[in-house]
Order: sequence, then structure tokens, then C-alpha cells
Amino acid sequence: MYSRRVEVRILFVCGFNATQKTGQKTNNIVQFIKFANLNYSDAITWVSIINMDVHPESPLKTDFLKISNFLVHYVQMGSGQPLLMIHGGGSWMYSFRHNILPLAKNYSVYAVDMPGHGYTQTLTNNEVYNFDTVCETLLEFMDAMHLKKVHLAGHSWGGGWAVYFADRYPSRVGKIILIDSSGMHRYEQITWELMKYPFLEKFILKFVSERTIRKGLEASFYDKSLVNRAMIKNIYTPLSNKKIINAQLSYSRNINWKKAKAALPRIRSNVLIIWGKNDRYINVKHGKRMHRLIPDSHLEIIDQCGHSAHEEHPGRVNRLIADFID
Repeated sequence: MYSRRVEVRILFVCGFNATQKTGQKTNNIVQFIKFANLNYSDAITWVSIINMDVHPESPLKTDFLKISNFLVHYVQMGSGQPLLMIHGGGSWMYSFRHNILPLAKNYSVYAVDMPGHGYTQTLTNNEVYNFDTVCETLLEFMDAMHLKKVHLAGHSWGGGWAVYFADRYPSRVGKIILIDSSGMHRYEQITWELMKYPFLEKFILKFVSERTIRKGLEASFYDKSLVNRAMIKNIYTPLSNKKIINAQLSYSRNINWKKAKAALPRIRSNVLIIWGKNDRYINVKHGKRMHRLIPDSHLEIIDQCGHSAHEEHPGRVNRLIADFID
């Protein structure tokens, strides 16, 4: 069911503009639209050139993998021990643009757009997004890629998802890296809390704009000057798709982080916890509590760093991950 790889590739290259390689990319998009049975309005986002802000001579070539309910958008680079990177809520693999290439020098790095995020496409109607969705997708992806066991790196929601997956399938997980991870805090940032109320759905849909994305990103960084036009555009573009926003609403209403918290003491993997000292989304105190609950864990706190340590201090985070895995 999930063994078929879809040969559609998109180049994520720094410095692209709308006139470069558009013909070739559009042809790939046409193939994708035909395969996924999408109409033009559903797939229009794909026609845009996506900037990943990586080295122009080292483009990230992405693929699609068909599994049961999704056409999963992913990237794989490098060789060695497999490292699977899981982005946070409202984001996509773009979040790891400063980590994939450096880590791929020593590891076989996989980064995926989780269901309801980025450019992964849903192949069913009325999909419900919850912990089961995440776990089943990761397991099918690993099976299709013949990955018996992987190291997991998760940021924010992705960290909480990694914890839940490791608890459910411990034999499939090596070491775990949690970056400013969900799973401990009771209440989320106000926007995510509002998403839990169905009567606010229309308001939330109107609320999403490049302006609000900028504010959200600035709140996640200690150094707000790092938030640039390319970053805002890359995060906003998939979120401008109503299906993606509806998926965020579904996650917000169906994910019970108490389950992830309950799993922490049962984690038998060696865990590295990385936290920004100045995280305004999830206070560093939650990282310290997480460290106390996970039996075999180490906590690294980065000064002058917000919620996205892997983006704000990628060099240090990449070194921490490499040293930890080795």
C-alpha cells in the first residue's frame, strides 16, 4: 500500500526568483496534481518557487511518498545512522533548513512535512488529526523507507510527537533530541489555545496573514532581526491553504499533551533536551521538569535564544546533536 515512491522533485534553493526554472518545476507540479487528483485551487501553492535559504550550490531535492492516507513530502540527504527530523506545529521541513545539510555530512537525514503541514497532501476526506495520525504516518514512512530504527529530533509539537511515538514503538527509536518541546505545559500560546474552540474557527481563518505570521515568528526568536521576508513567506504560503489551517484546528482540539507527559518516565532512549533560555512560547522551566521526568536525559540551555533554538543557533544545535548521537 505504501511502497510506491512518487518521482516528483522540487528544488529548494537560496536566491531563487519567480523567473528561474519555473517551466521545469511547473511540469513536475502538473505530474503531482494529476497523481494526487487535485484541482488547480488546491495545488496553486506548488507553482511558487520555495526558498529554503540554503547554500545555492547544494539544493535540497524533495520527494513525495504515498502511504495509506497521505502523499508525504520529505527530503533525504547523506548516509550513515538515520536521523528523522520532525518540525513543530504550523511549520514544515523548512524549519530545519540550517540543520539538514550540516548533519547530512555524518548521518542519513530525513525531514518530513507531517500530515496537515507544509506540502504533504491528504488523500482522504474528513481526516482527523491526532497522536494516532502522527504515529501511523511515521511508522508507515519508516517501513516504506526500510528504516528499522531511527534517531528522532523533534521541535515544539514535533518533540511531543517524538515522545509519544517512542513510547508506542520503543524498538523503532534510537536516541531522541527534543528542542523546546511540547509535552509538559498545560496551556499553549494564546493563538493555539483559541484554535480549540469550534465557534472561533471563522475568526482564526481570517486571522492568518503574513502580518500575524511575522508577529508569531518574532515571538519565537530572541533576536527578532532574524525574521526576514523569506522566512515569513515560507511559513505563510502553506498556511494560506484552508485545508492546512483546518488541520491545525483539528490537531489543537484532538491532541492531549497529558498523554505525552505521562509517557516521559517510560522513555528508555537516551534523550538530549535543548532549550532556549528566553523561550516565550514554552518557558525553560518546562524543559527542566522534562529533564527530571525522563530517566536518561541531558539538558542543554542556550542563552539569548528563543523557542526555535535550531534556527536561532543552528551551529551550536548541530554540534550538540552530532556529539550526542556519536
